[in-house]
Amino acid sequence: MSRRRVVLALALCLGLGSTAALAASDEPPVAKGTVLVEGPIDTVNGSSTAKRINCQGPFCVWLVVDELGPCFYGSCTNKFMVLSDLKGKFVGASRSLDSWSASTPRLIDAEHVEIVTRSNHEPFTVVDNGLDSTHVSRTLLKVSRDGTRFSEVPSQTPQWTKTGVQHVAPSSAPKPPEPQVVSDELLARALALCPTGVDFKPVDYACGDGTCILLLTGSESEPDAGHEESTAKPASEIEGPLCGVMVKGEDVQLASLAGDATSVRLTPRSYVFSGPVGMRGSTEEMEWLSRTRPGYMSFTDTVGAVVNGSNPYPVRFAESADAALALAPTVQAFTLAHVTWGLADWKGSTDLAFAWRLARAGEAFALFAEVHDDKVVPLGKGTGLHSDHLELTVPRYSGATFKVSVLLAAGGKIEARDWTGEANTVIPSIQGTWRKRPRGYEVTLAIPVADLGIEESFVPSNFSLAVSDSDARGKQETLMGHDGTLRFWTEYPPSITEYRSAPWN
Repeated sequence: MSRRRVVLALALCLGLGSTAALAASDEPPVAKGTVLVEGPIDTVNGSSTAKRINCQGPFCVWLVVDELGPCFYGSCTNKFMVLSDLKGKFVGASRSLDSWSASTPRLIDAEHVEIVTRSNHEPFTVVDNGLDSTHVSRTLLKVSRDGTRFSEVPSQTPQWTKTGVQHVAPSSAPKPPEPQVVSDELLARALALCPTGVDFKPVDYACGDGTCILLLTGSESEPDAGHEESTAKPASEIEGPLCGVMVKGEDVQLASLAGDATSVRLTPRSYVFSGPVGMRGSTEEMEWLSRTRPGYMSFTDTVGAVVNGSNPYPVRFAESADAALALAPTVQAFTLAHVTWGLADWKGSTDLAFAWRLARAGEAFALFAEVHDDKVVPLGKGTGLHSDHLELTVPRYSGATFKVSVLLAAGGKIEARDWTGEANTVIPSIQGTWRKRPRGYEVTLAIPVADLGIEESFVPSNFSLAVSDSDARGKQETLMGHDGTLRFWTEYPPSITEYRSAPWN
């Protein structure tokens, strides 16, 4: 498509009020040979900016943002990574980037470019599925000798040795609940609870664990399924108004559904509620409630889950530390998106990457961390700042921040120290071990709940975990980690009632 057609398509999109996101053009917004400068540049749309990211060998990589103007989801842009010589002359190699995600390109050597993309699915509404929804990916490109093109090469994601294992047959899709009979008596009791003035009809009646949910709609397009001994047959998409009733034995009560929902989609396992909660009133998915276990949220299973962030992070419970950690999701850090300090000294995931799991067993937290590190530097003399270690930070009731360092001491033992402020005192109650692995080391900890001062309630707690790398320089070089929020549910997934009572809702 020519540039003129791209602009025309944009005008039509804006004029018709399309809700579709604009697709990024594959054609760079500047001609080959253009000399790029930092700041505004002339492109086909007239309003674009260029920023030089870094240079290696004979080339420099630039980020060019082509402004397309307002659209349904705010301001639309096309983003490109382009290659220039050292004087800024565009030599031809370019690649379009996802306009809705934070993309960080950089030359890692004279022949390779990496693109790290981090996204929370913005600007679209993200459904709370119990786990952090951050998506982080890394693409590795090889630069041709003359700088005119990129070619994609394999980019490995670190493999972790102790993630939980999900026993799920990949080829078997979950079966929907069997249709249930809706009697006139049950329908009458349900209608007595639903809002008046609407002709509600049953469209789905699903049961599990001794509890059923009867879903009704006031939409006139739905078939009448309310006569004696009828069977509710669900449609895939049901328009509102909606009413849900929970049935447990002889007890019938109004179910707690997504209050602003205008429609619901039925999947084999979930009710997916949507409503006008997106930007400029667009209809987006709001909540997923369980269809196989009525009365509960439909959250992602934590067993075997590997995520890129910890906001939120559900704390799973079990009798033993091993059993609790087997339930816990794994949080990984392996790209520059996770480097919080010392990026200039970080050479990639073989230099430093790590993953961790946290759970609750009895009166202690169990923590397991696996660190990929090409050179392990255990605790020597001094404070331990300039050796390899973990740093754990949580807020306390007083509002102060409590910081714990986990040092790799002699004999495979860990030494925990209080690094709050200028303190450097040993915390003997925090116990654990560490051991070397072929590509780094691993740490296992038991941390008394009372030591961290985390409130035992539905109140979420901020939580930060980082790994520090020192290598051979005898000084701290890189910090990599996560800032997140711990959630404490009495069971996972939580009941709808517990979820509704959480302080963030």
